[in-house]
Parts: sequence; structure tokens; C-alpha cells
Amino acid sequence: MEGSSKRPAGRPRSEKTRKAILKAASRLLKRHGFEEIATQQIAKEAGVSTATLYRWWKNKQAILLEAYLETARELVPYGKGGSPLARLRNYTVRLAEFLKSEEGLVFLRLLLAIQERPKLRKAFYKSVFLPRRAEGCEVVREAVKAGELPKTIDPDLTINLLIGSQILPALLGQEVSRELAERAFEMVLRGARGAR
Repeated sequence: MEGSSKRPAGRPRSEKTRKAILKAASRLLKRHGFEEIATQQIAKEAGVSTATLYRWWKNKQAILLEAYLETARELVPYGKGGSPLARLRNYTVRLAEFLKSEEGLVFLRLLLAIQERPKLRKAFYKSVFLPRRAEGCEVVREAVKAGELPKTIDPDLTINLLIGSQILPALLGQEVSRELAERAFEMVLRGARGAR
């Protein structure tokens, strides 16, 4: 992540303090737009000094992106056990619920904010998009290894179809539902199996 992968030298980061900062940043993201939040607000909300923030992160964007990524992982996990295809279906359906939640609104605001900010867009791409995309593609590959999906399937395109079919309507203010998520999943599955 931009600003968090290489921290300046100093005292090692306390996990408890790190979580407090990220939770504080996450709370602020629910109440304010990305640009409205100041580093001082994050520090005050977390009960730490701004020096503590700058010791561990390069800027507020790095803190907010890490806070978002941590929240997204907890709320919409791909999971570890069981059938990879069932985990992929579960993720697709849970995404619909996520997009209707407060955290989902934060995500949609973040997507809009990065359009006008090239540096923020690049940081989002590296620290949020790529890690989450890699997790999804790995589940598709696991489903292929388990014989649940054909070897001809393109993991990246599969994730685009499952996620994009929900995010675009959500960005346009349309309601995203469990039914839509399940229909998208079934359509992608039929297409994949028809391409064997």
C-alpha cells in the first residue's frame, strides 16, 4: 500500500493501536466523504497523536485505504473452507448485501472520489483492487482444481462479471439485490460450463 508498505524507522507498530486507528478512520468514512476527512480528525478519533499516524503511514489516503481494505475483508470474505464454488457464490451474494450497507456506501463514495484523483486512484488500484482481485481469482482457480469449473475459464473475467454486474447499478443509484447476485452467478456459471 502506498505509504504503509515502507514505514519510516521508529518504534514498532502496536497492533492494538493500529486497529484503533483503522477503526477510527472507518467510522469517519461512514460519516464524511473521503476529501472531508483530515489527518487530525483521524488522530483525535483514535486517541493518538498525528505524529503516530505519520510514523506509520505516509498520508491520510494511505490510512483511509487501509481502513477500507480491512473492513472489506472482514465484511465480505471469500472464506477458506468448503467448496470453492460455494464460497464464490456466497461471496457474490454477500456483495449485494454489502453494497446496501453503510460500508458499501463508503466503498461507492471511494470509487467516485478516485476518478478525479490520479494518485488516489493508483493507490486504490494497488492497495484495494489488486489484493481483492487476487483473492477472488484464487478461489476461481481452486474451483477449477476441484473440477467445479472448466479449465478454460478466465478467472479475471469471471470476477469482473460477478462483481461488475452489481457495482455498476449500485454506482448509478439502482438497488442491488440478492436475487440479482444469484442470477449473475448462475449466468456466469452456465456460460463457463457451456464453454467446456
